[in-house]
Amino acid sequence: MAQDNCPGAGSIFRGTRALFGEVGFRRLQEARVMVIGLGGVGSWLAEALVRTGVGHLTIIDGDTVEIHNTNRQLPACPATCGRPKAEVLAERFLAINPALDLTALPVMLGEGNIDALLHDCDPEYVGEAIDDIRAKARVAATLHGMGKRLICSGGAGGRTDPTRLRLCPDLARAQGDGLISHLREVLRREYGFPGGGAPLGIPCTCSDEPPHYSDPPAGEPRKVTFGAAMAVTATAGMLLASWITNQITSKE
Repeated sequence: MAQDNCPGAGSIFRGTRALFGEVGFRRLQEARVMVIGLGGVGSWLAEALVRTGVGHLTIIDGDTVEIHNTNRQLPACPATCGRPKAEVLAERFLAINPALDLTALPVMLGEGNIDALLHDCDPEYVGEAIDDIRAKARVAATLHGMGKRLICSGGAGGRTDPTRLRLCPDLARAQGDGLISHLREVLRREYGFPGGGAPLGIPCTCSDEPPHYSDPPAGEPRKVTFGAAMAVTATAGMLLASWITNQITSKE
């Protein structure tokens, strides 16, 4: 079990202990949690877990920080550009809690390495915050098959209203979110998940706000793109973190 033996650790997690009690706090310290994707949603999710007192954390993202990430992603600033996001956040998280048992994997997930990596890491709880639909579906199908507690992130890009985000108990019940709709389609078509509105057994975040598409720069051909606001992406990350935290602290 990870020990909160860093200087001032009693003060660091005093609020967590007060909220969840000593039993709940020890469950957080003992839990093995994984965050996949450290962008505008996943980076805030991971930080919330660290600050809440999760004791064993694996973070996965193969991307490096780019300057245009600065408006929404926790690891991004001019000084960190070009560095792996997982590496930047690992330094930050260990500065917050030096006793954290942290594994940082600067790995790009693809259909060829997902199964082996997830089995090797063997997390109990997973927050998935990746945009690539093929990897997203493979992660969901693999973890569901392993019986892990998984929550998937829906669309947060192109939205301006964080109050339209919510936790949905099942992918099959999420309405108005194009990313979740596409994920459902792939899971049913390629991984044998039930159709006809039947539950898929995986919760998610979702937004019913229609995405706002950006106009192309003058003289460039039109293509479907949209931006992102930290107020929305970070809210999605907090919703994911709250689900995982409550799952851990309320387990029988």
